[in-house]
Amino acid sequence: MTDVDRATWQAILPSQTRVVQANGVVRVTVPIDLLPATVQQLGASARLADMFADHQPHADPVVRLVWALDVDAHRYLVTETDCPTEEYPSLSSVEPAAFVEECEIYEQFGLRPADGGPLNRVALPPHVDANFPRLGRTPPRDAADIRAPHTVGGAAFEFPFGPVRAAGFESLYYGLVTSGEEVVDLYLFTWHKYRGIEWRIRGMQPRQALFLVERAEGLSAASHAWAFAAAIEKALRISVAPAASRIRAAAVELERIYNHVAAIAALCQSTGLAVAQAQIEVILEQLLRIGARFFGHRYLFGVIDIGGVTRGVDLRGLSTETRAVCADLRDATDALNSTNSFLDRLEATGLITTSQASSLGLVGPVARASGLAVDTRCDHLQPPYDEYPVDVACADSGDVRARYHVFLAEINAAVRLIKDLAVPDCDVDVQPAAIPVSAGSGLGWAESPRGEALAWVELDSDGRIRRGRLRPAAVRNWRAFGDGARSQNVFTDIPIIEASFWLTAAGRAR
Repeated sequence: MTDVDRATWQAILPSQTRVVQANGVVRVTVPIDLLPATVQQLGASARLADMFADHQPHADPVVRLVWALDVDAHRYLVTETDCPTEEYPSLSSVEPAAFVEECEIYEQFGLRPADGGPLNRVALPPHVDANFPRLGRTPPRDAADIRAPHTVGGAAFEFPFGPVRAAGFESLYYGLVTSGEEVVDLYLFTWHKYRGIEWRIRGMQPRQALFLVERAEGLSAASHAWAFAAAIEKALRISVAPAASRIRAAAVELERIYNHVAAIAALCQSTGLAVAQAQIEVILEQLLRIGARFFGHRYLFGVIDIGGVTRGVDLRGLSTETRAVCADLRDATDALNSTNSFLDRLEATGLITTSQASSLGLVGPVARASGLAVDTRCDHLQPPYDEYPVDVACADSGDVRARYHVFLAEINAAVRLIKDLAVPDCDVDVQPAAIPVSAGSGLGWAESPRGEALAWVELDSDGRIRRGRLRPAAVRNWRAFGDGARSQNVFTDIPIIEASFWLTAAGRAR
C-alpha cells in the first residue's frame, strides 16, 4: 500500500479509524461503535471475504474482517475491532455474508451479535460442554434463544437424510422439509466433520502445521497449502523462486481439473447415467494417477512447502499426459451435451441469482455461474498468474447447467495453463527453505477448485503460530446451497444440486 492509497482509504472510512501497514498486511483499526458504519462503507466497494476472532490472554477479544477489493485496487484489507464485552454490533444485518462467521465466533469465542438474533450451529456438536477445546473463551451461557428454531409446522414434515448417507460420502445431515414432493425448506448440519484444525495448529511451527492444513479439506490440499504457505511467506518476507511458483500453480490446476471431473461424474450419477458415470470415473482415476506420478500423491498432499515446493516436476510431461486424458473427457462430455435427458435435469435446477451470489459473498464456480466474475488468480495477482493470465469462465443463468458449463470451461483453461507453465527452466531447489524465527502476520490466498481459499497467520516471537485462520470456499458457499435447494426443486433434484456445488462438509466444519 502506498501513502496515496493509505490517504485515500483514510478519507473514505470514518475519521476515527486508523489505516496502517505492518508486515505486508494492510490493517484498519475500527472502534466498535463505528464498526457497522465502516462495514457499510466498505461493502459499497469491496467484498467481505472472511470474518474471524482472536483472543489472547490479558487482552480484549478482537474481531477481524477481511475485505477483497476485486476491482481497481486488487488487494485485501483487514479491519480489526476490540470487543471489551460479550457482544459486538450485528454485521450480518448490514452484510449478509457475515452470518456463518458470526455463528463460528459465538461457538469458539463466546461473542454474540448485539441484536440477539438466533444463530445456527456450524462446527461444534450439540453435546459439547465447557471443557471442550475452543480457540477462545467458552460462552458464559447458552441462552435459550441463541439457536435458530428448528420447527416444522402445518402439513409439512421433515424427511431426514444423513449423516451416514452412502459409502465414500462425507457425514452430512439434510433435513428436507416438504408437504409432498417439493422441497420447501432445508436444514443442514455439518458439525459431524469438526476436527478443530485451527485449534490444533496453535503453537506449532509453520512447517509442522502444513500437514494439518492440507487435511482441513483434503480435496483442496494443494490450494490450502499454497494459501497457508503464502501467509507465512508474507509474514516473514520469504521469497519463492519463479520455477517453484509454476510448480505450485500446476499442482493447483491439476487439482482443479480432477475436482471438476469428479463433480461431472457425480452429476451423471445423480441423473441416473451409469455408463457416462463409469466413463468419467475412469478419466478421474487416470488424473489421480498422473498426480501420484508427477507430484508423489494422488491428492497432491506434501507438494507445497514454506518458501517453495518439495520436489521438482517435469511440467512438460505433466502437460502431455493431462492433455491426452482430457481429450478422452471431451469425447465423454460431447456425448453428455447431446443427451437431452441429462441437460433437462440440469436446466432451471438449483437456481442462484446474481443478487443472491453477491449478497452471500459466494466464490468459485458457483459464483461465476451466477454472473460474478470473481477469481483470485485474476483479481489478486501473485506469481505465476501475473505472467500467465487466466481466462475466467462465467455464465449468468445460475442453475446447475450453468455450473456444469463453467466446470467444462475451467477444465479446458487449466489444461492450457499447465501447458503454458511448462517452460524449459523448471529446475528448483527442493531443499527446505530456512524459516526465520520471528513474529509477524500475513494473509495468503489461492483459487481452489471451489473458489477463493484464505489463510491468516500470526506468529509469536518464537516463530510459532499464535493464531491461524483457514477459510475454505465451503464456508461461503454452503449457505447458498439451501437457497438453491428451496428454489422450486423436488427431492430428486437435491443430489444434482449438491454435485453441482461440489462442496465439502470438512471445509465448513474443519
